[in-house]
Amino acid sequence: MKASIYTKYIIGLVAIFLMGCEKMIEIKPPLNETPSAAIFTQDRTALSALSGMYGQLAQITFQTTGLPINTSLMADDLRYLASVVNLQEFNANTYVALTASTEPFTGFYQVIYRANAIIEGLTKYSGTSVAVSKQMLAEAKLMRAYCYFIMANFYGAVPLVLQTDVNTTAYQSRETVANIYKQIITDLNEAKANLLADYSFTKGDRIGVNKFTAAALLARVYLYTENYPLAESNATEVIQAANLYSMVPTATMGTALFVKNSTESIWQLPQPLQATNQYTTETASFLPSSNTLTALNFQLRPTFLDIFTGTADRRRSLWMRDLTIGGSVYVVPAKFKYRTQAEAVAANVTESQIILRLAEQYLIRAEARVKINSNINGALSDLNVTRQRAGLGALTATDPTILLQEIALEYRKEFFCEQAFRWFNLKRTGQADAVLSALKPSWKPEAKFYPIAQSILNTNPNLLQ
Repeated sequence: MKASIYTKYIIGLVAIFLMGCEKMIEIKPPLNETPSAAIFTQDRTALSALSGMYGQLAQITFQTTGLPINTSLMADDLRYLASVVNLQEFNANTYVALTASTEPFTGFYQVIYRANAIIEGLTKYSGTSVAVSKQMLAEAKLMRAYCYFIMANFYGAVPLVLQTDVNTTAYQSRETVANIYKQIITDLNEAKANLLADYSFTKGDRIGVNKFTAAALLARVYLYTENYPLAESNATEVIQAANLYSMVPTATMGTALFVKNSTESIWQLPQPLQATNQYTTETASFLPSSNTLTALNFQLRPTFLDIFTGTADRRRSLWMRDLTIGGSVYVVPAKFKYRTQAEAVAANVTESQIILRLAEQYLIRAEARVKINSNINGALSDLNVTRQRAGLGALTATDPTILLQEIALEYRKEFFCEQAFRWFNLKRTGQADAVLSALKPSWKPEAKFYPIAQSILNTNPNLLQ
């Protein structure tokens, strides 16, 4: 009986842990144990905390729809057609602190809190098996690194919170982006050294992470911080893991890429609403419920579509959909095909949002090789991987300037409306002001970073805008 009561008690504590990022509710534990001790002293409850961390990420609206939609509006690929004020501000880059959304900031910090709690709990308490503890610590550090990568590129300088004591963290000031990147790199290198080399921890599902997930994110981070040799070497590690990853071929790139456990996926997002869902929430935003203008919220900008004109690029026909409404043609993103659960079930397909995929690693390595002038022919070969998969001819130019232009173009074609690629790339390459001022009359240089919402600033006077 006592064992049963204690088990129920621990399960209750896990439920509390999974529900929010606030300070844990103080419940008098048995045997003088603290709530964290009860959770992090056995594998089953500790793993529930890990699942809660991933579940929290999947619940962030900005992760599921904000990254593919809002950042594409902020950049130059997507246009908003309806009347929601918040989305109009993203479209015109006229967001200000007073009307800014709180959700990106609070959502990612909730995940960071969970990651910090796992790191603290496993470091402080014993009882979990060595293998589980090692894997969980590494996964928590990778998740924390990912969240801070998004935050630093979306907001710029933000507080670098590495503990769960809200009495300390509630009034933290912003940290420089350079120091945030240092922590990201530290976390990812530690994660990479301790993660498994396959997906056995999640029974083959790619919603879990492994050492190559850490290497893939490291390759991106090193590219952003201009450490090109390490960007190249980490991307190479991922590319060479051919037993796990391969490019989805041309014949099935329209149907077999953005699905659960595709061979090109390095890390996928768990389904945000229910684990059994087979569709992604962004699809319902892009694809209208009826073929009417009132149901249409977004369209791809004509200036973006122009880069496909006169080419045989299969991404134009396979990853976009043309809608004729009132005699006019509107083109919408269609990487994902099913806007409802019923549609996906009827097609017997489970689609899944991808956080990291192999195609990016080829482009990272291509750019890094050009930047350090180490292997121009290798860079050209990497660039041609995605080009030829899309049905385009192989490039032969070896001039570094031309290659960098072609790599940037390939990024835009391959990753449109996906994981903030275009928005972040415009900024990291210093092109945002020139490109967006020519397109948007209201563009101002300060719009390159989204403002922290005024309501959040009001709670912490150290968050100077």
